[in-house]
Amino acid sequence: MSSNSTFRILVSSDNHTGYAEDKPIIGNDSFDGFEEVLQHAKEQDVDFILLGGDLFHKSEPDRSTVHKVTELLRDYVLGDRDIPFEFMSEPGDVFGFSKFQRVNFEDSNLNIGMPIFTIHGNHDDFSGKGLLALDNFHDSGYLNLFGKFTDVEKIEVKPVLLCKGQTKIALYGIGHQRDDRLCRAFNLDKIKFFTLPEDFDDYFKILVVHQNRPPRSTLRSTGSYLPFEKIPKFFDLVVWGHEHACQVEDMEYERSGEPYILQPGSSVATSLCPDESIPKAAALLQIKKTSMKINKIPLERSRQVLFDVLDLNKKDPHVKLTKTQVRTKEMKDEKMIHEKIGNMLREAEKNRGDHQPDLPRIRLKVIYSGPWLNIPPVKPALIGEKYKSRVANPSELIKVHFVRPEKEKKNLGGGIELSNLMDTTTVFDLLRESIKQRAQNGLGLLQLDGMEELVKEQCSGVITKVGMKKDALRKVIDDQMENYMTRIKRLDMEKLGEHPPVSEIRGLVEYAVGEMIKGNQNQTENADVSSTSVNSNDENLVSDKSTSQTQRKRVPESSVVPDSLEVIDVDDDFSD
Repeated sequence: MSSNSTFRILVSSDNHTGYAEDKPIIGNDSFDGFEEVLQHAKEQDVDFILLGGDLFHKSEPDRSTVHKVTELLRDYVLGDRDIPFEFMSEPGDVFGFSKFQRVNFEDSNLNIGMPIFTIHGNHDDFSGKGLLALDNFHDSGYLNLFGKFTDVEKIEVKPVLLCKGQTKIALYGIGHQRDDRLCRAFNLDKIKFFTLPEDFDDYFKILVVHQNRPPRSTLRSTGSYLPFEKIPKFFDLVVWGHEHACQVEDMEYERSGEPYILQPGSSVATSLCPDESIPKAAALLQIKKTSMKINKIPLERSRQVLFDVLDLNKKDPHVKLTKTQVRTKEMKDEKMIHEKIGNMLREAEKNRGDHQPDLPRIRLKVIYSGPWLNIPPVKPALIGEKYKSRVANPSELIKVHFVRPEKEKKNLGGGIELSNLMDTTTVFDLLRESIKQRAQNGLGLLQLDGMEELVKEQCSGVITKVGMKKDALRKVIDDQMENYMTRIKRLDMEKLGEHPPVSEIRGLVEYAVGEMIKGNQNQTENADVSSTSVNSNDENLVSDKSTSQTQRKRVPESSVVPDSLEVIDVDDDFSD
């Protein structure tokens, strides 16, 4: 499919530069992965690179990370190569967030040889004054950031229009949004995709998103994901970032009325799970008019990741073990673990590519259940120490998991049982369930949305320092207390008379606060109901208005992500 009208595009996503930068062996893996993507783009002589978000691992990347990425972009992006296609959009429509509302290769002050177009991901999330680390790179001319929206209540997606000979591309993007909010915005028709009045059918239409693809929560009515059926059918291709499992295969596409999903996966493993053990790759797109060809480009320098599970009770269900609190050298579980690790190491050596690092990352999940609960588990640190010259992650080599009988369920506090947790349970699910159950015992002042946003910012790296965490928590509490005080000031005190008894004032205030607490608890019960704002239409807070409650729908069990996707882009923020 080679001609002057064929677009050649290299697609990658989730480069996570700066991941584990301070770790001795794997500290440079993220930069090696990103550089290999850039090298393939140069070798394949592509027209431009398309990234699906999470260029950085931290929303506020370290100075060393910014420096290394700048070096790479300067080496591969700048140059005097001719750009063989035209930018046809109104620049303000797609770069309206920036002072420099122009595509970088049309800027007379810049010399761009390899354009990059990218959306932002959840790790590139906003901090400070609504800025991303990517904003600095856009404004300095190293890349073109598009699909940036700060208000999920009003997302108007205008395309980046590109033309090469007889082939025209309409490139749409939506940078990462909270999955629940984005799903509700689609449900309420708040997402508007601008189309062209003329010859729109002649464009090859691409949408780039960075969201959960399968359901990730059984406690949220939205399932905490972006359903594929919400995406308009006029798209030819959806580039799906955020999911780290590489799903790139050689294929050819002809327009059929159904978008094709391309999931590049990540270029570096940020957690030790089945998804990350799939070999990494980029995708080479060749687009001519409304036809497309995809070729898989393996990333040959990516470090091997091997994941396996050793269920001791399945391996030997008839073992006889005397209950003890003391480990001995002869215990059978340790022998089985070493045997399994040996097999994994041999597999790694057999499949290691010529350009892959010598030391793989390995994770063995060891499950203790049945009679194996009668003995204390192995100490992961001691096991890992024996393999420190053979694996890149000796301290993370073993993960111990217990499956206890029903009568031995442990409680997290607030009524949340460990045995009820699934691999799809998120920290936000735990927060919601904890607040819901504790509210029944008197905790009801804090609104869920504020606390959930605070947890999200801390987990995603937006809030990193201890002082920042304290200030953020104080601000959430202060904002909500101000909300209460504003409502109390709006109470109708005149009906109490000129000199009302203190008891009557207290009664009126207590009633109003009680109603507000009920509202918070209702909000917790209904995941789809937004927290009431200060400028609510509820003018009379002591009126006898009844509030109808929307029944919260559960995600069908059949739609929950399968067991094979055990860890979902949680990264090492939550790994042991």
